[in-house]
Amino acid sequence: MGTWDVGPFDNDTAADFCASLDEAADADRPGLVRDALVRVLDADDPLDQHLAVEAVAAAALVTAQCPGGRPVTSAYGPDLPVPALPADLRAIAVRALDRVQAEPSELRGLWAETDRYPYWLHSLQLLRRVLTFPAPQPVARSWARIDTWMQRHAPACHALLAPPADPAEVEAAQEAMGLRFPTDLLESLACHDGITKWATLLPGRPPMSVAGILGHWQMCVEIDGDEPDLTEVDGYDEPWWHPLWIPWAQSDGDSQVIDMREGPGQGRLGDAAHDDTGHFDDGWPCLSTYLTAVADAFDHGTAVDGRVPFLTSKGGLWWDRPGVTELNGEPLGPAPTTRTTPSPSRP
Repeated sequence: MGTWDVGPFDNDTAADFCASLDEAADADRPGLVRDALVRVLDADDPLDQHLAVEAVAAAALVTAQCPGGRPVTSAYGPDLPVPALPADLRAIAVRALDRVQAEPSELRGLWAETDRYPYWLHSLQLLRRVLTFPAPQPVARSWARIDTWMQRHAPACHALLAPPADPAEVEAAQEAMGLRFPTDLLESLACHDGITKWATLLPGRPPMSVAGILGHWQMCVEIDGDEPDLTEVDGYDEPWWHPLWIPWAQSDGDSQVIDMREGPGQGRLGDAAHDDTGHFDDGWPCLSTYLTAVADAFDHGTAVDGRVPFLTSKGGLWWDRPGVTELNGEPLGPAPTTRTTPSPSRP
């Protein structure tokens, strides 16, 4: 099997699979994608490398139709549009990717013998991440869930959340930036105007106030103006900064930005580091999806970007990898969830 890179379509077997999709009737293509995924679930050990490659390509086609999924732009992908795929293929694709990465898998073994193995694993993890994004809830609902949890389990942390933003200040910021904020950011600011003091309340960077958003944006735009090269892509997927990025959260000069450029990625979340180019590959399809995932983490103990919430010995919040037991020599305890919190006792 000829292979030239780690992408889902960067090999002869995947290219042949996509050619077979192009040759099939429109009504038959979803079935071919499903078959490629199911075959790896039904296969005997060790998993055949060709079956695994076809399953990865099929999973990439499913991912491309999910919120936050990257469109298929490879020259070796299907030439013809893939019809809308059934929603149940998301869960099947996750199981198929897990099977490809697990032992015994011929494809995993072949990649493990190369220095590109970590990059191959990362490419599969990016696909899996998009497939497992939660269905977004209204932002006000997610913040209500977060507020309720913090009030009960980390009241000192909840007190750091600012009250709602002044609508007039929000409007003035939009006019100063020449940008209209996306609906989910407006709804978030209507719940909390950032935080009043730095704290690890969320798994990512702390949310900023309207004033903070405007100030950070103006600073980056001014730096861009002084250093034109920073806006050049120059071989990278993204520039250092773009004036259509809205920084909604920030820490130490690194910001989580909302991309307001026209196109299918409008509204997505990504990162803009102070010393690197921006990137969106491991971002979120929108702010509402991210806040839904945060609320789910508090309520159900699920991870957000590989981190789960903990409580410090002083009742503070900390996000880290599952299983961590201490922070700076002090004990960390798993944050209570709705599954582990006892029901209120009755008189």
